[in-house]
Amino acid sequence: MDSSGDDGTLPRCLVFALSETTSREETGMTTNETPALRRVAPLAGVLFAGLTIAGDLTIGPFPGGSTPVGDLPAYYRAHGANVSLGGTLMALGGVCFAIFAAAVWARLHSARVPAIVAGVVLLGAAVDTMADLQSGAVYNLLGDIGRDPAVTGPALQAWHIQGSEFGVGGGAALFLLGVVVAGIGYRAVPRWLAWTGLVLAIGQFAPSPFGFYASMLLLLWVAAAGITLALRPEPAAVRSREEPQLVG
Repeated sequence: MDSSGDDGTLPRCLVFALSETTSREETGMTTNETPALRRVAPLAGVLFAGLTIAGDLTIGPFPGGSTPVGDLPAYYRAHGANVSLGGTLMALGGVCFAIFAAAVWARLHSARVPAIVAGVVLLGAAVDTMADLQSGAVYNLLGDIGRDPAVTGPALQAWHIQGSEFGVGGGAALFLLGVVVAGIGYRAVPRWLAWTGLVLAIGQFAPSPFGFYASMLLLLWVAAAGITLALRPEPAAVRSREEPQLVG
């Protein structure tokens, strides 16, 4: 039977229990957390990739930003419904990315990644989510107003340029760089995800068409990351700290 010693030390069983409780509190893993949720939430990354690709395929070939004003009304009369539906799918994909990013942040938190690194991931995720939602909303709006004869050609072209041209994916770059630091420096995610994320983060700033290719590869990266994190819900750093330690 465990008992306290003459020197006032705590019983061994109590020391072990307190140590286990402290370890769980430090890693952010409490008994209230649902293991199933930690496995399911990252799979939203797969939905994000699938819905975004489905939206792009639904829209189909899209006129460039230099398309003459006179050609746009005919295009939208023929394809406006597809453009609108594609925008809706992309917006839904943006919602799924937000869920995926929240799952990544929770993983970083449980691995005790510094707050500034986790904050960069959250900030990048918020910016990229807003960009995804805005992009979907623009396509949805274009599909509707493009078929409206009351909308003038110059007004339609102004909105069309927002859908056909794109700039630097700053939010995605921030998100990826945070994941890179968390993976390489703190083992919060598999290192192969971190290193490939670094390449894609740099690719976001590449000139066209390479920046566009990087944004497309990002979809595959998010899907692969979602599957990987679902299969391995606990970071390596956390698993190593949870090994039971005997107290003498």
